[in-house]
Amino acid sequence: MLAIALLAALFQAPDTVPIYDSLETRALVERAIEATREIPAELRDYRARVQSSLYVTVAPDSVAGGDLPASVDEIVSTLQWERTGSLHQEVQGHRTRLLIPLPYTLATIFQRPWIIPHLYGTSLYTPFAGPRAISPFGLRGPEVYQYVAEDTVVIEVQGQRVSLVPVSVRPRVKTSAQIPLLVLGTFYLDTERAAVARARFGFIGDEGVLPASLGRLESFFELDNALWNGRFWLPFQQRREILLNSPLMGGAVAARVLNRFMELDLNTGWQPTGERVRLTWGSRPDAFADWRADVGADAGEYSTQDFDDLRIATETADPGRTGLRVGVNYERANHLFRYNRVEGPYLGIGGRLTPADTRRDRWQLYGTAGWAFAEGTPRGELSARWGQQVAASQQPGVDWGAQVGVYRRLHDIQPFRPSYNWDLIYTLPALLWGSDQRDYYDVRGAEAGATFRSGRWTGRLGGRVESQDSVEVHTGSYLFGVAKEFGPLAGIEPGTHAAIEAGGGYALGPGAFGIGNSAILHADAELGVGDFRFTRLVGLASLRYGLGPFTLATRVDGGHAFGGPPPQRLFRFGSTEGLRGYEANEFGGSTALLARARFLTGLPPRSTTPIARVGWFLVPPLRPSLVLVGESGWTRIDADQADELARLRARPTDGARAALGLGISILEDAFTFEYLRPVGEHASEREGRWYIGMTYWY
Repeated sequence: MLAIALLAALFQAPDTVPIYDSLETRALVERAIEATREIPAELRDYRARVQSSLYVTVAPDSVAGGDLPASVDEIVSTLQWERTGSLHQEVQGHRTRLLIPLPYTLATIFQRPWIIPHLYGTSLYTPFAGPRAISPFGLRGPEVYQYVAEDTVVIEVQGQRVSLVPVSVRPRVKTSAQIPLLVLGTFYLDTERAAVARARFGFIGDEGVLPASLGRLESFFELDNALWNGRFWLPFQQRREILLNSPLMGGAVAARVLNRFMELDLNTGWQPTGERVRLTWGSRPDAFADWRADVGADAGEYSTQDFDDLRIATETADPGRTGLRVGVNYERANHLFRYNRVEGPYLGIGGRLTPADTRRDRWQLYGTAGWAFAEGTPRGELSARWGQQVAASQQPGVDWGAQVGVYRRLHDIQPFRPSYNWDLIYTLPALLWGSDQRDYYDVRGAEAGATFRSGRWTGRLGGRVESQDSVEVHTGSYLFGVAKEFGPLAGIEPGTHAAIEAGGGYALGPGAFGIGNSAILHADAELGVGDFRFTRLVGLASLRYGLGPFTLATRVDGGHAFGGPPPQRLFRFGSTEGLRGYEANEFGGSTALLARARFLTGLPPRSTTPIARVGWFLVPPLRPSLVLVGESGWTRIDADQADELARLRARPTDGARAALGLGISILEDAFTFEYLRPVGEHASEREGRWYIGMTYWY
């Protein structure tokens, strides 16, 4: 933290922020202000048919795929707008799917229209109560914003070529009681009509629900207009993301709204009556006649990471200053607090140094340091990152990134990483009921690597040099007494580990657990060239695919290590890590294969319509399914590695271990009641077991 603060002080630039980056930019912005500060006189009203998808999603600290949708609402509505400001939205159809049994969804919470009717005027209209932001292209825009033009983009619209100039906008003044809300983002201006064709921005001045260092409530917009009748840039597709990102939660929760305008009729002569802004609910049996996809079919298309560039820019924005930004920041929950049988309670602090505009200069310096109280040991890291490692580029094509860092970490032996990895999933059991089944070792070292992303594909190439050492159990207590499950740690082999690493994968959605179709494919390779000379390959395939009332959800993990790996680089599984009915990490080897699958057959009632609704509250459709469950695991150990495996207190499976089960699940297979029984040559070793609770998918 001290090093980051010193760098910020040394390189802080003068507090001078020009309004425009060039005379050409000034001329274009002034034309846009004149053209858009008022709604064109020829535009009196319009009527539109809109399809909306509303999601509540969660994204933990570490994910292999996309966000996990907790609820999905799909709504068909008719929108009527009139130039005096009247806006009426009438819902004609509503369907929903839930992964958690909430008594409400995003759709039932909204009491006002959630659609943005246009981008004309002196302030930016938002579909929720609260202050409006000063529009960058209203009369007061140059008083509070800076404008920087980027390279012209040429597109073809309705058979004609249209030139768009992206103009980057950021505040030059701080928010206040008189100016409670400002925007930061990019607006694409039509050079011929001087109108906004596209906008992508976030807000500065939104009230936070937590101290800024521990969590922020933020809002981002991505608005794509279409050139209707060759004259007016009006809505075509809209996206709003309301994001609560907090290390206290171990990740983020997002409310996502997507609007698609299917039809838009201009100047219909509509005369508004009654309340000026109104949302009404109705029901038409044919509302979804033109929307035949399954509910949530596009759930995997979007991610909270899509707005990382704006999120970092709005978090670090300091209007009126052009130098570097430094502040308290936590990238992961366990950088702030964690609890385990080695460290006991751990408390840390994190900080981040960024440039003035992270959308243009994508780099950051991040550092964290803390103290493990029971162990009496400091840990932390310092890393520098560039490009895709900081935030995704908004340009098409391959996006590159790089990272270098030094660290001291407490590492766990877990070869098959969960697709969704909440750090709090491990801290809370250890702290609240004394259960910590992971094994750990200490690592101190340095790492460097390059990454790329192209669409859904990612890849990386890098290396590390680190000292690996054993640790001890330093606490036998948890919050309410003595922990009975804080047993001894598995043995590891100390030494200097130097390795070349490569990996790549494909991700569409969260994989086997969730709503909608999704898939994750990932593979990693590691070549040890230090004290431990070995090669290690690890792969993952996780899939969820639905066809009518049938759904297949499966995950397969596999790995192979050869050449003499130390025990901490072998493979283990058992219990919640795979093969229920066996002990945690009971099986292991130098080669391992673990497969889990669930085949669901929908049972009546399969409706997506809420069972009942009163005000904000609803009784969600339960959507029960008959579930066929299968699990199988297999390991083998090289003869010269048998002693190393014994140090991990694991054993080979001696052939395949398998179990089959049958059950009933509800809420998209989130909760299940099932019976699982071992099968095959080892079936007599274990009895069948009943299970009631959340479905095991990781």
